[in-house]
Amino acid sequence: MGFWNRKKSDADAQTTCSEKKQITEKPERTISKPDPTCPPVKKVKIPLNKTTSDVKFVQNSIVFPCPICSELNTVDLYELDPILGGETMCMHCQDVLHVPGGYQTRSEVPKLKVYAGLPVAIRKFPLFYWNHPVIHELDEQGITRIIIQYGLWGFCQRCHHQFSPAVLMNLPHTSGEIVDYRSLSSEEMMEMKSLRTGSCPYCSHRILLVIISEVPHYVISASENLSHRWEED
Repeated sequence: MGFWNRKKSDADAQTTCSEKKQITEKPERTISKPDPTCPPVKKVKIPLNKTTSDVKFVQNSIVFPCPICSELNTVDLYELDPILGGETMCMHCQDVLHVPGGYQTRSEVPKLKVYAGLPVAIRKFPLFYWNHPVIHELDEQGITRIIIQYGLWGFCQRCHHQFSPAVLMNLPHTSGEIVDYRSLSSEEMMEMKSLRTGSCPYCSHRILLVIISEVPHYVISASENLSHRWEED
């Protein structure tokens, strides 16, 4: 069963509600932050990703029921990155699934869950993002940036293109007309421009399969060596 390789990009877009940020000669690839002058987002109850922790180890693989259709799926452990895990597709309902890497290393297994993608209209993604409890929790801990590497995945529901997590993270910050695309790669620039119009750049579909997962402690520990770089922003 094929896995998508998670893109490890630090790129993102920056914008505020009142002004466009000044561009330096070498713009840093930093993450947009909410502008305090922006109107507050009304909190709403949102659906969350379905999960399963009913995972069995069978030789060098794991077997688990799809959180959506309950049919069994098998994933070889060697296909999982020990930190980032891996994403696969249910063989039966074609939903995208995230499998944590802790199943390979047996780290925090009792707390691990397999996550299923949740259909979210592209235009409603910012509302989904801002009201997600995981985002609130990471923000309270001051580690929201970690989801550029782990915790946020987005795929087109139709063509299954995987979008850059940096683009997805910054999309909710770019509701204004002026957006600084200079910190993005050419592919990420295309993704951001298309998603801002509400459609996939490859097939024009308007629905994403989104996964926002809890971040296991071993992932947070592994990312601590990046904290010095983050603090330079």
